[in-house]
Amino acid sequence: MSPVRTLGEIARLIGAGLEGDPSTPIRDVSSLERAEEGTLVLVTEASYLSRLAQSPAAAVIAPPNLAIADRPVLRAKNPRLAFATVLELFHPPPTFPPGIAPSALIAPDATIHPKATISSFVVVESGAVIEAEVILAPFVYVGPRARIGEGSRVHANVTIQADVRVGRRCLIHPGAVLGADGFGFVFDGESHRKVPQVGTVVIEDDVEIGANVCIDRATVGETIVGRGTKIDNLVQIAHNVVIGERSILVAQAGIAGSSRIGRDVVLGPQSGVIDHMTIGAGSQVAGQSAVIRDVPPGAKLAGSPARPFDEELRVIAALGRLPQLLKAVRILEKRLEALEARLGEARD
Repeated sequence: MSPVRTLGEIARLIGAGLEGDPSTPIRDVSSLERAEEGTLVLVTEASYLSRLAQSPAAAVIAPPNLAIADRPVLRAKNPRLAFATVLELFHPPPTFPPGIAPSALIAPDATIHPKATISSFVVVESGAVIEAEVILAPFVYVGPRARIGEGSRVHANVTIQADVRVGRRCLIHPGAVLGADGFGFVFDGESHRKVPQVGTVVIEDDVEIGANVCIDRATVGETIVGRGTKIDNLVQIAHNVVIGERSILVAQAGIAGSSRIGRDVVLGPQSGVIDHMTIGAGSQVAGQSAVIRDVPPGAKLAGSPARPFDEELRVIAALGRLPQLLKAVRILEKRLEALEARLGEARD
């Protein structure tokens, strides 16, 4: 259990302004819905104030312009960042003693840093390199000549195939597969013949990869995930894709082969990008959108096929009126038929 801290101590540690009693004891951080006495909560908008009034929370993290008068407040320009920092204070990541578990299988010519942690039933193949302060959880597989950079943590049941390179301070969640064959086949007239996938995967520093993510090795060359990119669960990244720095890929997004994703791009949940597309830096693609043409930098897209967000809103609005419009068209068609019939009679 984390030690109790005073509100004044927390304010100093996170660099927040303090309104109220600095000696207020804080024993944990909580959501507003689950707050208890002695907990610190986050409130970012006035719409939450009515719930806060009914809450037993001891103190609040809030932006500078939100009026809160009934309890102590930590003021932060970026309250969500402050909340994340306080969470780290009360819930630091677990530590693991370095060493190799007796049940781990380590190739004789693999290189394991003395400060690395190799858990039970891990397999590290020939020529692989595990750097300092790497943590490999149980049942991780590290293929031949793969490399995992300093300070990275790999959770249980992750597969890192041959020649894959993982940078420093990466976090890979359970079930992810890095370096499986890309989906490459050519029809020879009778069957689909496999195209050998002889490239690799490069994960740069500070990347987080969610559970059951699949990142395929390149046919030739490298599939690359840029520094600081964060990938949610169940994302598919195909062979020879290049993803720029600090991009965000949300759950079930899929990127087909050889596409180029710029830096600071956001792909929403269940969005898809067809092969050989280029998405410019800073673009945002809404959930369930299908990108079928290149996207300029800074664009905001939605829909299937993806189009500019404002245009998609007009399309959605028009679709909502479609039954009414069809009814009006049928009425007009009947009137036109009646008019044509009268004109025909007049000619006769």
